[in-house]
Amino acid sequence: MTSLSNYARATMLLLAINLSSSDLTGDEWESIFDGGSIEALRGYRQEGFPDKAWSVKEGTLRSNPEASSVDLITRKAYEHFELVFEWVATQGANSGVIYRVAETGQQAWHTGLEYQILDDPAEGDQGVSKHLVGDLYDLISAQNKALNPAGEYNLSRIVLAGDHLEHWLNGDKILACNLESYGVQQLIGQSKFAEHPGFAKSPSGHIVFQHHGDEVWFRKIQIKALPAPTSLPENRKPNTLNKAWREAGWANLFNGKDTLRWRGFKKEDFPSQGWTIENDCLKHISKGGGGDLITKTKFGQFEFEWEWKVAPGANSGVKYFIMEERGGAIGHEYQVIDDSKHPDALRGPKWQTAAFYDVFPAQNRVIKPVGEFNHSRILVQGQQAEHWLNGIMVLQYTLGSQRVLDAVAGSKFKKVKDFGQRHQGHILLQDHQDEVHYRNLRVRRLGKLAKK
Repeated sequence: MTSLSNYARATMLLLAINLSSSDLTGDEWESIFDGGSIEALRGYRQEGFPDKAWSVKEGTLRSNPEASSVDLITRKAYEHFELVFEWVATQGANSGVIYRVAETGQQAWHTGLEYQILDDPAEGDQGVSKHLVGDLYDLISAQNKALNPAGEYNLSRIVLAGDHLEHWLNGDKILACNLESYGVQQLIGQSKFAEHPGFAKSPSGHIVFQHHGDEVWFRKIQIKALPAPTSLPENRKPNTLNKAWREAGWANLFNGKDTLRWRGFKKEDFPSQGWTIENDCLKHISKGGGGDLITKTKFGQFEFEWEWKVAPGANSGVKYFIMEERGGAIGHEYQVIDDSKHPDALRGPKWQTAAFYDVFPAQNRVIKPVGEFNHSRILVQGQQAEHWLNGIMVLQYTLGSQRVLDAVAGSKFKKVKDFGQRHQGHILLQDHQDEVHYRNLRVRRLGKLAKK
């Protein structure tokens, strides 16, 4: 079983950082390239600056497509950091920013992770998914990008604290994951990096600006060291929270012994049939009845994580923003399902695991086989909502945005008042008449109602 602390270790730090914008004038920011000085940079596996492959022109650092390719590397190594830079990809150009590079590999990408830089409209790199702007190269695709065209500057940001990684583009978070998670490790094992044993193994490393034989410009490259994230110690038993978790604001929704924090939808009590406690799980019995479960308390801004498994062909879901006054159990749903067999999942991606049911599909999913436990997470902070699966952010959306309202208008929820907005509501575990197991259900309030 994957430790849930892997997914929570950087939460307190990263939720406190305003990642949409930063005041880059503070003393904590260090300049890697200020438009003139190149003292912070050298050639990869070289002592000096490769002035044939790179030049400084009009305040920008530019690669020379006529010269032999030499990557630039920072003289310093960094562990936990926030890196901000602006870049231009000329027509058809390809490059990348590679980080936590150990310089033990023949190439920088043999050890470091890459934020892909590309002229996307030209479909450089053959337009391969996971090889486009903002992607974690060859591993995870970026989502919902607002990319400026070739020849115009884009603003990028990389945030790495412990094993928690985020890629940003022009003010939007486009990718996030936990590097030590099951999901990411599976993707590495299936990628071209599997043959490089040192890949993504160094806890700190240099930052590299890639020369891929094309002309790319960089400017305003700044970095800020971040404090080491607090690692929450592993809980000894399933469905328990140790003192550190509780002090961090987490509350247990199921202790493996009773169901005191749950009741039936539109009922005062827990159902007398259908749901049972078995092998440390809150289990719904196939065709057992009982109806949906909801938390006794409501949540508006929150972080909720849990583990689940379904029987072959089974369907369920975790819903949030549930308001009983709506009549039916209508809310935003994180789909929990057997993708390979259930008819609903066979309809398409919007009805498959981790999707925002009938509204948005999930991407970059790594799912364990039916019968094994997956780890899931829902984060709602401000107007931002995220779905996570096995350590990877697989879906994000902005509550109340035009993108959401348009998608809702094309869904079964189009006539539901204020659907797609944030609400104070219950969390629901769905009775879809199939066998499903839930455990390690825990929640942390965010926003004004967060525990002080």
